[in-house]
Amino acid sequence: MTPAAWLVARRALLDRPWRSTLLLFGYGAGVAIMIALLSVGDALLLEAKDRNLVAGGDVVVLPEGIDPAVIKVNGVTGMFLTLPNAGFLVRDVLGSPRFRRDVIAAAPQISSRLLYVRARGRVETASASAGIPSLDAQAHAARAVAGGSDSAADKAWLNPSLVTLAGQLDHFHQAPAAPRPVRTLRGGAPLRPRDSTARAAWVEWDYFDVVDPATGGYAYLTLMTGADPLGAVLARVKLPGTPVEDVLLPSLLLPGDISTTTAEQRVGPARLTVDGGCYHLAVDDPRLRVQLTIRPDRGFVLPATELRLGNVVSGYVVPVARGRADGTVQAGGRTLTLRNARAYHDHNWGTWGAVSWDWGQASSDAGALVYANVRLPNGEPGDGSGTRATMFLWRAASGDASSGGFVGQLPITDVSYTGWRPGPAVDGRRVPAPSEIIVHAANGPDTATVRIRVVDALGGRPLGAPAGTGARRGAGSPVFLQLRGEATLRGTIGGAPVAWQGPAVSETFVRP
Repeated sequence: MTPAAWLVARRALLDRPWRSTLLLFGYGAGVAIMIALLSVGDALLLEAKDRNLVAGGDVVVLPEGIDPAVIKVNGVTGMFLTLPNAGFLVRDVLGSPRFRRDVIAAAPQISSRLLYVRARGRVETASASAGIPSLDAQAHAARAVAGGSDSAADKAWLNPSLVTLAGQLDHFHQAPAAPRPVRTLRGGAPLRPRDSTARAAWVEWDYFDVVDPATGGYAYLTLMTGADPLGAVLARVKLPGTPVEDVLLPSLLLPGDISTTTAEQRVGPARLTVDGGCYHLAVDDPRLRVQLTIRPDRGFVLPATELRLGNVVSGYVVPVARGRADGTVQAGGRTLTLRNARAYHDHNWGTWGAVSWDWGQASSDAGALVYANVRLPNGEPGDGSGTRATMFLWRAASGDASSGGFVGQLPITDVSYTGWRPGPAVDGRRVPAPSEIIVHAANGPDTATVRIRVVDALGGRPLGAPAGTGARRGAGSPVFLQLRGEATLRGTIGGAPVAWQGPAVSETFVRP
């Protein structure tokens, strides 16, 4: 400081000592606070570069829409953060043929979960973290327990049996609660609770599709239930050169027939069981006799997802995106015999009345695909996740065609139907059917185009639509088409070209 500055400072201090002291104290406090804030910012910057801050590893996987910064600074959006279907992500995505060479290890963890512990008459709060010891060690996780070993539950999580996996994916669901008693408004108008419509429209079913590669004969088999104790077995069996044989077996469901914890179900004369590595479907009725064993290919699964909008629920899971079937299906005096035949199985639930969709699946020795575009009744997109106009892709493992893994989820950019021609007769009227289906999907550099050459088409009325044979019955309402053909897939997934052909099934809706 210059002599003049020292003189001014000394005169100010002597003339106004208390004011000067207060100003000096305020200035010093401000400088101290600034130093503290700069130190915190520097610490945050260092932590952002520290992989151990997020429990180790080179990549952190977060749910869509979560800002990675919340992991560093504990933002409110990071509270109760969980990843759904973590088992599917670790086993079937990160361990899939696409990522197996790049991912050395993946370790799911539960971090600092709030618990309440009751002990000696008191309730205490506690913080708990968890992981799988073998995966933690491979990924060098910061919170790994030294010397820990995998429990039986850990091993079952890492490599679940088909029975366990089927129970997790393929169980039935509780229908909406029974409606409360109907109240009446002044004037006698009924006031029904919102859930009465949802319960009345609730339906759930197991669906199986098998095709004989030698003859081209095929069958669609469905075990269906509703909210009331009623169910049905439906079958559509088509042999080359013969009309389709449709079978409907209404059934009364008994207590214990439908399981909400396992994949084993009973609907009238039909019984679905799971043991070892196989599904077993048996139907014993004079109009329909089925004895099928279905062997799922390992890794060809899609976990459950739901779309919800108001009272409308649409749920979907694919336990067998690709498998093999052996056995027989007898209907109308004809028998479809299957030996190592291509098989597919999915499971649906919800309030499906007035819901429509574009859907299809195809498979080959090289892989499999499923695409779906669900349209809810009011035409708005659902607020659920995963099934809004999406294509799912699997690829077989190198050297083992009976196993594989999930390699891509691509938003669909376009679904088109071309070559319209007279199709099946529904209620005495011919409805149009396409000759080709083209589906384009892309997600960044990943692209896929599927062309399905339609060779056969079946028609029917969707759930809840008027039925009958009269010219006016159901006139103008949409017709449900089941299309079968040959699919050709071309695209690029993970920088590698994808190309294969295989049998395909597609579903859509048309108006007569």
